[in-house]
Amino acid sequence: MLSWQAMLLNGFFRLTMKRHGKKPIDLERLRAMTKNTPRRALAVPPGYKVENLHTDQGLEFDIADQAPRTHSSPTVVLYLHGGGYIFGSPKTHRQVLLAMAKAFDAPVYGLDYRLAPEHPFPAAVEDAAKAYRWLGTQYPQASIVLAGDSAGAGLAIATAIGVRDSGLPRPSAIVAFSPYADLAVTGASVESNAKLRHVHASRHSRGGGALSGRRRCPRPARLAALRRFQGIAAHVVVRKPPRDLARRYFAARGARFRSGCGS
Repeated sequence: MLSWQAMLLNGFFRLTMKRHGKKPIDLERLRAMTKNTPRRALAVPPGYKVENLHTDQGLEFDIADQAPRTHSSPTVVLYLHGGGYIFGSPKTHRQVLLAMAKAFDAPVYGLDYRLAPEHPFPAAVEDAAKAYRWLGTQYPQASIVLAGDSAGAGLAIATAIGVRDSGLPRPSAIVAFSPYADLAVTGASVESNAKLRHVHASRHSRGGGALSGRRRCPRPARLAALRRFQGIAAHVVVRKPPRDLARRYFAARGARFRSGCGS
């Protein structure tokens, strides 16, 4: 059940943000809104820290963890931020990184992956796969959790498929918040739930998919892709998944599926 705070926020979004989904995507405006992140969103509570890391492989992370960490963790989290593959960063999602660090009692690596349209598909997928492999070398004894929201949640699922197909150790879990995984926006619930959705109109979602560089593939190819979810992780937790997507994606066995309320 949603908290009263979440219900108020939903109402606010419907009144103030939903109308923007009927307009063409203004990428400069979106990025300007998220570039100057409010101080409150960047605040770090006592007992935690956020550090920036550049690796020799060209990866950049914001790492949220306890300060100091008094014990080693058997888990490490790779978090992929949302933003339609075209905006956002680990800084815009700092409070999510900190919440995940607390929930998992583990370091959380927020990946600053390349964004479209400057870096079209499959740039983000390549960055996420490289980050997963890199974390595996840095934490050889730890289990990796893939997590993300919106586009980042879809990217986490895509990364898990690539991990499985390449024969790497699969993630111990996938945590996906409202995954933007169907960039062609093919599910019937996109239209049937249009009045209830509080941020993105279907046209806006399709526009984000077009900007990311992912082309709408033929229906047989889409259906074939939906059968590829077997064995991607030991546990898959999806919060508020698109109804049709959840039914199709997780009909395959091999992953324990649990949906949050609102699915």
